[in-house]
Amino acid sequence: MGRIILLEEDTINKIAAGEVIERPASVVKELVENSIDAEATSVTIDIKDAGKSLISIIDNGTGIMRDDLPHVFERHATSKIKDIDDLMTVRTLGFRGEAMSSIASVANIELESQSEKDILGSRLVIKSGKIIENREISTSIGTSIKVKNLFYNTPARFKFLKSDKTELNYISDTVEKIAFSNTHVAIKYIVNDDIIFHTPGNGDLLSVIQCIFGTKAAKMMLPVSYSNELLSINGYISKPEFSKGNSTYMIFSINKRIIKNNMLKEAVKTAYKSFLMNNRFPVSILNIDIEPDKIDVNVHPAKAEVKFSDDRSIFNLVYYSLNQTLTSNETVYTESFKDSESFSIKEASMLNDIKDYRPYTSAPTDSPEKSFEINQIPNKHTSSYIWDSKPDLKPQPIAVKDKELLSTGQVIGQLFNTYIIYQKDDSFMMIDQHAAHERIVYEELMNKAKLRNIDQQPLLMPVIIELTPKEKNLAEAGLKVLNHLGFDIEFFGENSLAVRQVPIILGQPCSGFVISELLDTIDDYRNDFSVIYEKTIIQIACKTAVKAGNNLTTKEIEELIVRLFNTKQPYTCPHGRPTIITMDKTEIEKKFKRIV
Repeated sequence: MGRIILLEEDTINKIAAGEVIERPASVVKELVENSIDAEATSVTIDIKDAGKSLISIIDNGTGIMRDDLPHVFERHATSKIKDIDDLMTVRTLGFRGEAMSSIASVANIELESQSEKDILGSRLVIKSGKIIENREISTSIGTSIKVKNLFYNTPARFKFLKSDKTELNYISDTVEKIAFSNTHVAIKYIVNDDIIFHTPGNGDLLSVIQCIFGTKAAKMMLPVSYSNELLSINGYISKPEFSKGNSTYMIFSINKRIIKNNMLKEAVKTAYKSFLMNNRFPVSILNIDIEPDKIDVNVHPAKAEVKFSDDRSIFNLVYYSLNQTLTSNETVYTESFKDSESFSIKEASMLNDIKDYRPYTSAPTDSPEKSFEINQIPNKHTSSYIWDSKPDLKPQPIAVKDKELLSTGQVIGQLFNTYIIYQKDDSFMMIDQHAAHERIVYEELMNKAKLRNIDQQPLLMPVIIELTPKEKNLAEAGLKVLNHLGFDIEFFGENSLAVRQVPIILGQPCSGFVISELLDTIDDYRNDFSVIYEKTIIQIACKTAVKAGNNLTTKEIEELIVRLFNTKQPYTCPHGRPTIITMDKTEIEKKFKRIV
């Protein structure tokens, strides 16, 4: 007798259920997606005991036709597709026909539904995977399904569930994401008889954000809208001061389907690279609509993964749309997050006045295609440089409009030789002079590097740098980047570099440098030259900017303010630290108890 046996149908179903139904949150996801596919505009989700004892979903969708009821809980039975070719055009959230049979194999089910085409509704009760009740009832159009005693017959799965609090967090996360990606559906979320939230279903994403995250968070969000022949991107992203310690709040949907995709996360993080400090992440809720034939959603039974036919284009377009949003909005830091609600009224006037006065018109932002030209060249590495002369702000002739800018406010002076105080009307700014100058130098260097017009100075005698074998290999990867940025470096002998020409930054030549940091960065990012390139420019900007503690003259302060507000993004330094914090007279008077 052979060793191979055919498994029983019940065993097959329970094994298959493990791929689709990992935990209570999986049940919620599959059932709510069915409601949305049924064109529901209202869905009520009721959870008891973290979904272990009860998951109830009630919707006002089209309902299930009585003739279809016997097939609802059969494996690979679906109304969404007919053959394999339909996978190329599928726009429904479900299509595999696995979820209902998987749920029925690991829980008890009570289903009531009526379609518009039936005179009466139906009630179906399933226990241990078997239908024990199937009868006609009088009910409203739509579907109500109760999932009870989840994993009661698979004790191993039940044993490995986390605590009720953890499982409830998974459910809440799932419901929130579905609400963000389906704003046309009013979702009522109830846990142990308490209403957690109830979204309006009016199609407005910001209303959903306010409903779930709160009013203060909603006021810190910036709208994103972009479309071309390939896709459309709509959603909201947070101002840099509203950030998180992990990437949990970076949420994506494709054709209203919530997905996980590391490439999209990288695109968002790249857009925020010079806006946020290390280990800080934005809140982003992006809904992407794309033709179904450009993606593959049939990657995993849970349908949470997706493959794109052109990853690079998607990355570029997501980056571009976010970068446009961040650079075209005033992402200024307020004195505290609690006061952010009043910022838009109290401080917008002051900042708009400053932004209006420019000695020249900024060049239009590059197109998505052009914005990645630099990424195609091998990039330099973050290096540490030693400058013989202390860099300073050399006053330039101030344009007439910039004089008007300075005349509308007043430079009060420096605080601790580090922070510039600039007052206008009943508001004032505290400007971090190092962070501000770093932003100025960074953008100037980026522009000059793109145009290949960084000034250079030949050295009378080349500087010879000896390298270890490993450093030699790393240096080979970074030479083109350094040359692009104004260095003239070539290999000299077997294990040495000869530096023959250096860039002139802020009127000062780089007379020496510490190559080890450059090589370390190349070692860390050897497969991502765009990161190496940008980090090098950031490092140069940091080393050359005025330092905290440097005493500045009034003319130098004025020059810094004018040049800062002529940058594309004056509110953060390239490392993501704020350059400006605003306060107003009212806040000061509150602190001194002059007003209540």
